[in-house]
Amino acid sequence: MERTVVRISVIIPTRNRAADLRRCLEGLIECVRQLPPGVALHQVVVVDDASTDPDATTPAHDTGLPVVLLRNRARLGAGISRRRAVEVADGDVLAFLDDDAIPRGDWLAIAAGVDADRPAVTGRVLGFDAGLVSRARQARYDSRYRALREGSPVDFFACGNGAVLASAFERVEGFSHEGVGGDNSLAWSLDRVGTPVRFHANLVIAHRNGKGWTAAVRNAWSAGTDHPVRMTVSDLLGTAINSAHGDDLAVRELNRALGIVHALGRLLPRVTSGATDTADVQQ
Repeated sequence: MERTVVRISVIIPTRNRAADLRRCLEGLIECVRQLPPGVALHQVVVVDDASTDPDATTPAHDTGLPVVLLRNRARLGAGISRRRAVEVADGDVLAFLDDDAIPRGDWLAIAAGVDADRPAVTGRVLGFDAGLVSRARQARYDSRYRALREGSPVDFFACGNGAVLASAFERVEGFSHEGVGGDNSLAWSLDRVGTPVRFHANLVIAHRNGKGWTAAVRNAWSAGTDHPVRMTVSDLLGTAINSAHGDDLAVRELNRALGIVHALGRLLPRVTSGATDTADVQQ
């Protein structure tokens, strides 16, 4: 009897990060070396979100990986870029990475383990860069993981480190929200049909956590304004108290400040926006 091969499609949105993208793809090369029999890297769908650097996607051409390169004519954001990628991805498993992530060598092998009973997994992030912003972000990740056990159902799905059975993704019609944090909408949809995303502690990536102060504040604000549930004023105090994650004062206070920025964004009325039909091309 011919053995069934599990085919994995990896999806990576990118913009003006050639060095990051090269590290990410080199990590995937190591993952391919560690694939067990019956599992294959079917394709790597890289979506260039209208990079202004002409060399931004150069690493995609010289890795030997089965890369499919898409280009957005206008900047659309990571969420819409992932939606574009899903439209052309035809693997049995959809695995998601950020361009500034480096998957551990067993990442693809673990991603291939999703099945009908556990159709989606998300894992751990470990920062590899230094600096206060990076440490603060890692403290937020660590606080999230601390309460989780292997296989715990979770209400988040990290598109920087997650995998889902393609059939399950299609059944719930993918991501219902876009923007910062929109990937979590997949977890909510899967939970509603009784197959929640599960935490897999060994699905590990190294990540460049720090993008600078401006990016940290902007992301906190956008995650708040893009969140589907509006926050009330009475929730602000709890946010100020509960968002102070970290082992030292500077990290805790930065996370407290970013938590308040996020909460202020969530105080605004929710705005529902449809998907854009901005023209784009494929290469």
